[in-house]
Amino acid sequence: MAKENKPQQPRFNKSQNSGLQRPTNVPPSNPNATPGSKPSSQQAAQPAAQPSPQTPPTPQQEEQQQPEEPIPDLSKLPDLTQGIPSTLEYETAGATNRSALTAVDEEAATSSGGGRAKGELPASAYISSSERRRQKLAMWALAFTGVLSVGGIVYLGRDWDEEELKKKPEVPNGWSLSLWWKRAMARLGDTVTYYQEPAFEKLLPDPDPSFERPYTLCLSLEDLLVHSEWTREHGWRVAKRPGVDYFLHYLSQYYELVLFTTVPFAIGEPLVRKLDPYRFIMWPLFREATKYKDGEIVKDLSYLNRDLSKVIIIDTNPEHVRAQPENAIILPKWTGDPKDKELVSLVPFLEFIHTMQYNDVRKVIKSFEGTHIPTEFARREALARAEHNKRLQAKASHGGGMSWLSSHLGLKPSNMSLMVAPEGEENPQEAFAKGKMLQDIARERGLRNYLALEEEIRKNGEKWLKEEQEAMEKAQKEAMKSMKSSFFGWFRPSEEQNAGTSTSTETKSS
Repeated sequence: MAKENKPQQPRFNKSQNSGLQRPTNVPPSNPNATPGSKPSSQQAAQPAAQPSPQTPPTPQQEEQQQPEEPIPDLSKLPDLTQGIPSTLEYETAGATNRSALTAVDEEAATSSGGGRAKGELPASAYISSSERRRQKLAMWALAFTGVLSVGGIVYLGRDWDEEELKKKPEVPNGWSLSLWWKRAMARLGDTVTYYQEPAFEKLLPDPDPSFERPYTLCLSLEDLLVHSEWTREHGWRVAKRPGVDYFLHYLSQYYELVLFTTVPFAIGEPLVRKLDPYRFIMWPLFREATKYKDGEIVKDLSYLNRDLSKVIIIDTNPEHVRAQPENAIILPKWTGDPKDKELVSLVPFLEFIHTMQYNDVRKVIKSFEGTHIPTEFARREALARAEHNKRLQAKASHGGGMSWLSSHLGLKPSNMSLMVAPEGEENPQEAFAKGKMLQDIARERGLRNYLALEEEIRKNGEKWLKEEQEAMEKAQKEAMKSMKSSFFGWFRPSEEQNAGTSTSTETKSS
């Protein structure tokens, strides 16, 4: 009973409820105490104040035991307002350190002898399966390329046929390896030459004997007849040179006009149609008709199918005519000056060549080498006119005047076609008596023909253009119809087969 009346102890210790804090007045344990000795009274009086060794630490104790983190110095951080700093130095240092650490690790692994060092296995053991597949495909591709190359050389080195043997007589047929290799290289060179030579061996058809223009005049397009420029405000714009219409219309009665340009067909053809809607330019030749040599585009006149002694080419780039510089007249590039007269000033000189019927125009061009042709020609013409008037005044007889004039101007009796005056024109002898020269007569006749031609254009020009447009549309429709019929002919029988089928059916029914 006495035991039941004994007051009960609290279930939880006060120190445990307060977080199991260690009391500050606990004396240190006696190091001299033995296992058999009794504890002192003070130690026995406070046994419950000491925490058990198995009691876990509280969160407050963990926070107190953790070391304080240093506060970073923000002044050493980069100023990102001035841009992102370069990390090259850091990455380089890191790569160096990583390589050093890798070397140390490999050395440690080798010296320890434990584990599996990388050097113990072949390098192929560390290649992935996908990498092996790629290597195998690459080897097959190289092998296929090699076989294809050998097969191509064998095919290209086959014997010539009859036509090829005529073109390549220096490389005969045979089965030796040297001849086989030479034939292969010759055929390969022809393949490359196809893209460097003009598209056709004859760029122009054979001359028509009834065509009364014995000379051919080739004209460039870029910076000679037109000038193109690009601006941010307007984009691409093309300007026509002053006097181009007069130049083409007037000289078309004397020369076979050919446009020879380095501009591709897709770009140049629409431009030429606007520049020359009445087609005074008889033959337009574009980039496809030029020759590519030593990194430059060359206009080789030998492909024109014309006598080079009767061919003149006017260009602005000497490199384009370097194959036949003796046939070329080089003009400065036109840059869009609306008051330019350089092109028109060549008309008297070109007209004079036709009038005098020179056998070789290259000799005439050679005589003006190094000079400004319009200025030099005007000077020579003035001197010849003064001499002509002086001789006419001194000549008393009328019999030898014509023969002297023809020899003085370089004409032959077969070339005196201008001496026969057409109906309605002044007699040449009367013109000479008035002090006119032969080129004066030719100039007056050419001017009359030019004015008559311009009158015809004013009257019937729109009609001609309309008829040409209708003809082009008709040709396009026929071409489209032919293309469609050839395409759908694979899927349906032709009209002839349908007609034959219907005829046979009617025959059977009858």
